[in-house]
Amino acid sequence: MDPLTKSAPEQRITERLDFLANGGEIADLLRNADFSRSPLGSPVDWSPSLKTLMATVLPVEAQIVLFWGPEFVALYNEAYAPSIGEKHPRALGRPAIENWAELWDDLEPLLRGVRESGKTFSAKDRPFYIERHGCGETVYFDVSYSAVREADGSVGGVLCVVTETTQRVQFEHRQAFLLELSQALPSITEPANLTAFVLRRLAEELDARRVYFAEHHAGDTTLCVQQSHPPAPGRNPTLAPYSPADKQRLLAGHPLAQSAADRDFNVLHIPVVRNGALEAVLVIECRALQLFSEFATQLAEETAKLAWGWITHARAEIALRASSAQLSAMFDQAGAGIAVYDDTWRLSRINDRYCEIVGRGREQLLGREFQELNPTDANSECEQRLGSGQPFENTRRYERPNGTSVWVQNHMTPLLDEQRAVTGMIGVCVDISERVRAEAELRELNEGLEDRVATMVAQREAAVAQLHEAHKMEMVGQLTGGIAHDFNNLLTPIMASMELIRRRLPDERYTKLIDGALQAADRARILVGRLLTFARRQTLKPQAVTLSMLMREMRDLIQRSLGPLVEVVIDIPNDLPTVFIDPHQLELAVLNLAVNARDAMQDGGRLKIVAELNDLPDNAIIGLSGGQYVHLMVVDSGSGMSEETLRHCVEPFYSTKGVGKGTGLGLSMVQGLLMQSGGGFDIASDLGQGTRVSLWLPTTEAPATCEQPEVGEDVPLAPRPVHVLLVDDEALVRETTSLQLHDLGYEVTDVDSAAAALALIEGGLVPDVLVTDHIMENKTGAQLAQELRQQMPDLPVLIITGYANLTPMQISDFEVLAKPFRRRDIAARLAQMCAASGPA
Repeated sequence: MDPLTKSAPEQRITERLDFLANGGEIADLLRNADFSRSPLGSPVDWSPSLKTLMATVLPVEAQIVLFWGPEFVALYNEAYAPSIGEKHPRALGRPAIENWAELWDDLEPLLRGVRESGKTFSAKDRPFYIERHGCGETVYFDVSYSAVREADGSVGGVLCVVTETTQRVQFEHRQAFLLELSQALPSITEPANLTAFVLRRLAEELDARRVYFAEHHAGDTTLCVQQSHPPAPGRNPTLAPYSPADKQRLLAGHPLAQSAADRDFNVLHIPVVRNGALEAVLVIECRALQLFSEFATQLAEETAKLAWGWITHARAEIALRASSAQLSAMFDQAGAGIAVYDDTWRLSRINDRYCEIVGRGREQLLGREFQELNPTDANSECEQRLGSGQPFENTRRYERPNGTSVWVQNHMTPLLDEQRAVTGMIGVCVDISERVRAEAELRELNEGLEDRVATMVAQREAAVAQLHEAHKMEMVGQLTGGIAHDFNNLLTPIMASMELIRRRLPDERYTKLIDGALQAADRARILVGRLLTFARRQTLKPQAVTLSMLMREMRDLIQRSLGPLVEVVIDIPNDLPTVFIDPHQLELAVLNLAVNARDAMQDGGRLKIVAELNDLPDNAIIGLSGGQYVHLMVVDSGSGMSEETLRHCVEPFYSTKGVGKGTGLGLSMVQGLLMQSGGGFDIASDLGQGTRVSLWLPTTEAPATCEQPEVGEDVPLAPRPVHVLLVDDEALVRETTSLQLHDLGYEVTDVDSAAAALALIEGGLVPDVLVTDHIMENKTGAQLAQELRQQMPDLPVLIITGYANLTPMQISDFEVLAKPFRRRDIAARLAQMCAASGPA
């Protein structure tokens, strides 16, 4: 019927429902609903106050629910309906107790308090337990409950304006939990204790029935349960085999949820996949009525990745300690005498058999120079061969202090770094006195045969000794570098995530906590850099540096680090030639030496940093070729070192500062930097007189490279629309780096392999910049960049790496950024690259 032809009663009803005109779907439900059993009665008969309020509430996009009358009848708008899930539409127009029964004991006092007092109630992130999607869950809302009055001044109902904050609260909760783990796990060194801590905390966090890790044993295809929380000694130690479909899902890295009617709990399986293999599964059991939410699943996935990385790292450290102990035992118990010389050709380590052969005690030998222990006629040829990286051997008669003599067969092998620079020497000596006497008797009968046999024996023993030492040093370098690489890949997403969170947290208390965590992560990054430098696997970026300017810029930092009790004197002539070295690593090296000096001057003192130009002949400094060098000296007036400490101070992991106060890598890092840069290192110290550390820095005729200093926390954003192709096979590194780049204004396409990147390029993608990891399966980042450069010669390339030790040929003209990096680092590097490449 046309409105113009409606009867008068119908026309009046329509006019009395005009307040629903802009109410959308909710208004339609209210028009057509049967309100005969509702305490409110038909909408036609509602009070003017209620009609006016509903006319205002229904079109609003904010989430609003109105509880009217003493029965708290629920009336709400469309924006609110999704927040109650399956309760809509049956809750509309019905008393709240009928549909909010599960939280009525919580909700009713709030509503009644507002209705009776007329005072507004508000709260941020207020938790409520609600059943809205077939199961119970805890949700969070920002709420404001206000009394609504009738025309006579009495309270007609309670107006509730709400905003659901569940996702944000759960995200913050998850990040806080992961931060707690990240801070606690580094201090737990035993894998069993580490696993127990993670399982206990995760069980507490998720209110789980039981949590455990199951992992593969070598040569076994079954998954075995090693630890659980709470412990279950009577349970089957192996997991039931997965179906092919379930196993495929786990191998793809997807969680698997299982429920069964024949048991009183549900199970969530979180896979840990590395290199395409299922290494372990984190299994979580919960009560049958409790289902796994998206929050619980994400928390479990991130916990599994974080925990398994630390568990495997702890196991690797135990294996490293065992291997080091075994190597040390082999050294000490060897039947031959073994002596190790450092880069200054001073005796740094010997075994008991060596002392027996030469007839002297350790205190008489350690720290002595090679020239003192060997006759002059043998020194020249030996030093020449060893200095050029070639082994040397001889047989000679050695006079002992007690007047006896011994015939010794010596096999001396140079120790070389990655650049084949000599960093020391190892000598193996065998007492052949009995053999020499026997040979003298046999020489008269068959002198020619004896000579050949002696030569063959000596060559064979030399080859065995060389092979043994080469294997030992290679294993130590690979293991140290590998651990540092894993640390860098762990630190990269941790630092990126914390920086992203910090930018979005308005609460100063939490930003201070995150700043502290970032400082701790920076200290970890420095420690990893020391490990890589010791392993000679740090990718250095040497450049021409003005030493006087660099030291002046460091003066305030050094003074603050040393405190008011230490006088700092820096005397660097301005007319020195530029030196060719990585400036950031040199800064770190000098700061390390300054901090060491501070620790040696507990009651204050003086630190001098001076430099001079040296023209050195060949072998003036052991292992250093002749030429022009800047001699940088760091001298303190501290307590100095004993001869024993001085002999060991540059050994990796050797520290005199006590447990927890030093890594033992500081001097090793400085020495490694100089050796890797073609320079020299020496340290001299007298107990009670102080210490002098000498660094010989190679010079260059190139002009100094200018760098723009970083200013505060300001970072350059994308200068224009720039499309970045991001390639990294570590999911967490890739995700957090992508978020950082988005935050800086870049458009990002991210993939997990070089093959996937090439497929996108073939499909038509034209990136403005390539940002790629280096160490990846099948194809490295440098190989990918070189292949893309064939198609796009001007494509800017940034290689992000935690370990690569890239050669100049691999680097080409690519930019390299070491993991882990801060937001400002990658922002500055990309802005520089974009500026150099010009607008697209």
